[in-house]
Amino acid sequence: MSERAAELAALLARDELRRAAAYQVPHPPRVRAKLDANELPWPLPPEVAGELGRELAAVEVNRYPDPDHAELRAVLAADLGVAPDWLLIGNGSDEIIQLLVSCFARPRPGRARAAVAFPSPTFSVFRAAALAAGCEPVEIATDPERDFALDAAALDRAVAQARPNLVFLARPNNPTGTLWPSSLVAELAAAHPDVLVVSDEAYAAYAGDGMVARTAELPNLVVMQTLSKIGLAALRVGMLIAAPELLAEVHKVRSPYNVGALNARAAIWLLRGHRELLLARCAEVVRERERVAAALAALPAVRPFTSRANLILFRIGQPGDGRATAAWQAMCDRGVLVRCFDRPGPLSGCLRVTIGTPEENDLFLAALGDALAA
Repeated sequence: MSERAAELAALLARDELRRAAAYQVPHPPRVRAKLDANELPWPLPPEVAGELGRELAAVEVNRYPDPDHAELRAVLAADLGVAPDWLLIGNGSDEIIQLLVSCFARPRPGRARAAVAFPSPTFSVFRAAALAAGCEPVEIATDPERDFALDAAALDRAVAQARPNLVFLARPNNPTGTLWPSSLVAELAAAHPDVLVVSDEAYAAYAGDGMVARTAELPNLVVMQTLSKIGLAALRVGMLIAAPELLAEVHKVRSPYNVGALNARAAIWLLRGHRELLLARCAEVVRERERVAAALAALPAVRPFTSRANLILFRIGQPGDGRATAAWQAMCDRGVLVRCFDRPGPLSGCLRVTIGTPEENDLFLAALGDALAA
């Protein structure tokens, strides 16, 4: 049976997907500090969790959720300062990326496939969504020596040459933490009005810089945000902010019940009653980010890159010398899990740490110090 299944996979799966790797999440034993997934480190206070449980008990789980997410859109729209019809709710940012690519995948005249462009390195789902929709991924190089900066002229030339349908720009970027200027994004959208320019602002709460207000003046600018990074990762609630005429097309490929009623009710209740708690914890992460960055900079052979997200990318030693992978394994052995990017390419020699609680950050710094001294 397994041989036949392999034959079917070889016969039916597209070549570009078979060459790609699935997203992998490591699960080492006895984790003491889980700092690999860019989550907010604190759970809800027990009293808030208890009240939330009572709120969720009233949800009729035998009924489908509201397909239009009307109440959730109203709450989010008020926070964002837009009309509710400028909002589409997705099952996290991942689904919104897939919806955008699958919706706007019409090949341009003379092209066999539509193109989807994004800087490199960046969030891996941009490439995965492009491949899943049969589009051509187009990588635009960044400069590791300048904290993975984007050159405006090179970006403009790459878009003019590739003529992508969409350009994804994560602000701040994952995994580098780079915050590309909003002016660069706006200028790109103005210069290429027939290209959808996507500002992915999953980490906006840690950067204090967003572009929602610019969507009214730039019809080809769309913004993605999410609740996942501010302490509500389990809810899988993302949002797309764009002109209603664009959202009308995206709704055609969105599943009608893509966010569950329990998830939506939890998001509504928490945003209405405890939004300040979530934002205060984000502010604490920013303070810890600066402390951890300074500690990393003081370690020999370690280079932290400037970050405006809730993560820090850092290089150990020289690209290709294997020290980063060895340090990652040594930290795993001590129960500290960070993300390893030590493979050939622009992130060779790099690890990424999510900012955790002060205690978790101290565990990480101690484990890294021991790994480097070994």
